[in-house]
Amino acid sequence: MRKIAGVDYSLTSPAICVWKSDDDNGPFGFDSCDLYYLESNKQQSRTTEHGILNLHPEPYPEWNTEEERHDLLSDWAIAIISGCETFIEGYAYATVGKSHVRSVAENMGLLKHKLYKNNLYPKVVTPTEIKKWATGKGNASKTDMYNAFVDQTGVELKDILECEPESNPLSDVVDAFLIHTYQK
Repeated sequence: MRKIAGVDYSLTSPAICVWKSDDDNGPFGFDSCDLYYLESNKQQSRTTEHGILNLHPEPYPEWNTEEERHDLLSDWAIAIISGCETFIEGYAYATVGKSHVRSVAENMGLLKHKLYKNNLYPKVVTPTEIKKWATGKGNASKTDMYNAFVDQTGVELKDILECEPESNPLSDVVDAFLIHTYQK
């Protein structure tokens, strides 16, 4: 069985899209993927009743230290992508704030270390590559990416998740799906 994972890994709203098939040329689309993402309790209460079986919102873990946060997030991701050919979005260099940049890097570093320890070697794809592929513009906005998602899937996910394309978890789920389709 072939399993491919597209990962939009972040501190606040990580998302993972997984496709699996016994046939490498099997059907691919929104309905043949499972989309996993973490949400705060407030978001969770609004999206758990969406009725879409391949959307898997989970509560964002409670944590006491940044190290614990990174450990919990990476454990969550590893549990989902274990056994998958994995494609992960690289760093967005426009991130602002030294402490935030450091925390983002530490979070990603721990995930990559755990992937390595599990003999998983993800391909890192730059945000610009994904944007250019999905929209034709390397500097596409979150709305442009959402529109590319709708064009590919026909699914108005903003109505289902009740948030705008610039908001989490929608922008992260869209990115995970598009990272995944870029590789499929």
